[in-house]
Amino acid sequence: MHGDPTEPPRSAVPDASAEQADRGRQRFQWFRDMRTWIHARPHVHLFYKVLVGIVGGLIVVIGLILVPLPGPGWLVVFVGLTVLASEFHFFHRIITWLRAKLHRFWDWAKHHAPSKRMRDAADKGKADVDAAHAEAHRNVGVQRPRGRTARPGH
Repeated sequence: MHGDPTEPPRSAVPDASAEQADRGRQRFQWFRDMRTWIHARPHVHLFYKVLVGIVGGLIVVIGLILVPLPGPGWLVVFVGLTVLASEFHFFHRIITWLRAKLHRFWDWAKHHAPSKRMRDAADKGKADVDAAHAEAHRNVGVQRPRGRTARPGH
């Protein structure tokens, strides 16, 4: 015959890219499950929201202290805002606004760049902003059951 009968047909074997995407979805599945559990319990959710507010606020403050120093001050501020955006819609709107401003900046930089290398760097910067935003959204977002409306403040 043509192959081992215990081996699955070639169409049933997932390709490497599908397997990698599946691993990416499963990587933080425990975190998503935990957040779903937390959101289903109002008292635990309130404690969690306060904890996220304190940790995110602390990260933003540390980032602002680091801004005048050499190092990744603004990056730390954006990480803190992303942590806060995981639970607070106001900060999610700020992150979305910042993403739009960064897109405008990268478009401007690409348009005014004197060399191909700088235009490529602007494209890469824009792609990095999109990838970071998508990854943060995917990893901290909570899937709510369909047909259920969000509670006020969510």
